[in-house]
Amino acid sequence: MEKKKYSSSEQLIGGAFQDDGSKSGRCQYSKAGSHMELEMTDMAQSHNKFHFTVDGTVYGTDDKTRDGSQIRKSAGLTPASDFVLVYVTGGIARSISIEEDITFDSGKTAVFLSFRSDRTYTFTVNERGWEWGAPTILAADIYRYGGIDDEHELILDSAGDTPIAADGEVRLDGDGVERIRSREPKMVTIKVNGRSRTVEKRRHSYREIAKIAYPDADFENFNYTITYLHGVDGAEGDLVEGETIQVKKGMVFNVRRSDKS
Repeated sequence: MEKKKYSSSEQLIGGAFQDDGSKSGRCQYSKAGSHMELEMTDMAQSHNKFHFTVDGTVYGTDDKTRDGSQIRKSAGLTPASDFVLVYVTGGIARSISIEEDITFDSGKTAVFLSFRSDRTYTFTVNERGWEWGAPTILAADIYRYGGIDDEHELILDSAGDTPIAADGEVRLDGDGVERIRSREPKMVTIKVNGRSRTVEKRRHSYREIAKIAYPDADFENFNYTITYLHGVDGAEGDLVEGETIQVKKGMVFNVRRSDKS
């Protein structure tokens, strides 16, 4: 069996969650780029028909079907009963028992995560059931494995529509099942003259943007030159009197004031 590693564009970070939330044996990874790229040698591609990853490490096999115990053994997760194995597929994460068979598809890399734990935690994301091997899950993992647009915000529906910070986490070991959903944000953070401002996610007029930069804006005696970057679909340009523009998260505005006289 061939074993491969992520390329240098992926930084592997040691650490896993035990039942008490402390870190132990699972490897998580943070993306240095916007896409995850697996690097496999020519030998692996020619010798193995199917590939899968466990905690970011790539393994090859000629067996189209393997059970949970065999996948754990391939990754050195022994004894198998000490580990929860989670299969990420189709925008959900679900646990794989020791006896359950997984059928691999040629040309696709199956993704698994492992946790040193004796239990799973259930919750929902957009009304779809998830299972996890730790009492907490990072918002970043929900975005990544759920295929959720990073322009959307996560809401903890089971806690009265409480927003979940993009760099936050959700505890899964409380009473009941946590319900998480994603939605178009009502507010977004933009930058105006280098300062972060939180505004409604809607179309804003030339004068509204000018007033964010200059709350005392005087349109009778001053001109306001507005340029923007990182707009919808990467748009950039000028905003002039009479125009409106749709704002989005991370958009940048530069506003300059000059005397009409």
